[in-house]
Amino acid sequence: MTNFTDKVVLITGITSGIGRAAARAFAAAGAKLVLGSRDAVAGEALAEELRGRGGEALFVATDVTAAGAVEALVAAGLRRFDRLDVAINNAGVEVTGPLEGGDEAAFDRAFDTNVKGLWRALRAEIPALLRGAGSAVVNLSSVAGMRGMPGASGYAATKFAVEGLTRSAALELAPHKVRVNAVAPGPVATPMLDRFTGGHPEVMAQRVPLGRLAAPEEIARAILWLASDEASYVTGTTLAVDGGFLA
Repeated sequence: MTNFTDKVVLITGITSGIGRAAARAFAAAGAKLVLGSRDAVAGEALAEELRGRGGEALFVATDVTAAGAVEALVAAGLRRFDRLDVAINNAGVEVTGPLEGGDEAAFDRAFDTNVKGLWRALRAEIPALLRGAGSAVVNLSSVAGMRGMPGASGYAATKFAVEGLTRSAALELAPHKVRVNAVAPGPVATPMLDRFTGGHPEVMAQRVPLGRLAAPEEIARAILWLASDEASYVTGTTLAVDGGFLA
């Protein structure tokens, strides 16, 4: 298994689903955690849970759509741990509905979080990551960023943008030995999927060749691998963890 002892890992969007599973997985692997999310109560509760298990975790209320928020998260992490080795950019929201008559305000919120929020996060994280040796970034994409998705064109557009940001950042940072990759989950048993399907996530499970939804912990394990030294020659790519959905 991957070992993150003495590594400092920053994760955004940690209060449910994949982000929460990733925080627990990195803590179990020995990482020191810098955690950010909009929900201050749930975020601090998770940090306290991890500290109760013997881990080191700092939580800072963070809204990636707010100017300076991720910079403040990074700065707090540097004050506490004096370094940053890994950044997991997980904060994201869904937007559904047909193109015709679509909710423009919801579309704008999704782009501000999923795309501009990621751009803000990368911009804030890079100076700290460049201080280390062999740092890594993992962005959360989606299978919706690798194929069309009727009824969710806005969400798919944000995740196609995540793909472009990931590959471009990987090329910019490769000379500095900072790896940048993405994970593209298929249907995962999370509150987001419940909302996405109107409370009927089983309809998505029927479209997966393996015949079930992923558990958030299964996505977290893929994130850990991409962030670890075991993936030392992997950059600029997206790992689909989708039960065969794209196939």
